[in-house]
Amino acid sequence: MKKQFASDLAPGMEVDDVFFIADVREQVTPGGTGFCSFRLLDRSGAVAARAREGVRGRIRGEMFARVRGRVGSFRGRPQVEVQAVKLLPGEEQDQRLFIPAGSRDPEEMMGFVDYFVADVYDSDYSRLLRAFFTDQEFRERFRFTPGSQRAHHAYLGGLLEHTVSVATLCQHVVVEHPRLNADLLLTAALLHDIGKIEALACRGRIRLTRRGRLLGHVVLGRRMIEERLVTVDLPSNKELELMHVVVSHHGELEWGAPKRPLSAEALVLHHLDNLDAKVKGYFEVVAGSGELPWPELTNLFRRPLWEPRAADREGR
Repeated sequence: MKKQFASDLAPGMEVDDVFFIADVREQVTPGGTGFCSFRLLDRSGAVAARAREGVRGRIRGEMFARVRGRVGSFRGRPQVEVQAVKLLPGEEQDQRLFIPAGSRDPEEMMGFVDYFVADVYDSDYSRLLRAFFTDQEFRERFRFTPGSQRAHHAYLGGLLEHTVSVATLCQHVVVEHPRLNADLLLTAALLHDIGKIEALACRGRIRLTRRGRLLGHVVLGRRMIEERLVTVDLPSNKELELMHVVVSHHGELEWGAPKRPLSAEALVLHHLDNLDAKVKGYFEVVAGSGELPWPELTNLFRRPLWEPRAADREGR
């Protein structure tokens, strides 16, 4: 069982535990001595590390390893001086120890999904949803898939959390705009991002699969729905309307949408999907920068964001 985590390591501590090795770089000291620098990752974050001659040759990137060493300091931050490594097979590692997870209870959120499925009264859309969400293998993958690689909900269960949020927002909008097709909108909300199950993989950290990189989650999601429609006979007009809402949810062609939204339901799903992603993305950006009122970070907004709690502490 893993006992040491990257965020807890401090200068002077001895290290002997399993980490995911990433971002390996070969470097040379001013004196001409070779070494390699890298990062040790787990669910708590990352810590810098380096290995000198005798050990550096055994370092491999994107691998799990038992690492032994001692924590020193470099430029005011902890850095592990690695003395020994033993590479380990990735399939034997519990990914939940190395990739962050959301704070919400997955069982509770799957309960919300089941509630939403039961709230779809159209028999055709209901049969399609049940074809997905009564499939135990699909449920398990849906439950643990991240919401993205890094932009928002980038943790285990992120897809589930994002889907529940978007579906909840859709229900609220339908109350205010009853002319919307509530069953169509809710069905699309529950299925709009299922392609991320095929597009994202978790092995030490979140990465895009080959299919995710070449096709993207929108196309993969459409294919997953089409595969279910082989056994769930949906009227052609309903299939077409649903597919349009799902494939256009990114809104703009340059944002990855094969088609821009043309129906009211497609427009609503696009904006609610974007709203949830942006709000969550904001809080993820400022979560680690509570000491700065204007954190200068690279993020999906591509600009510094105002953190009023930090400003309040500074009396501004």
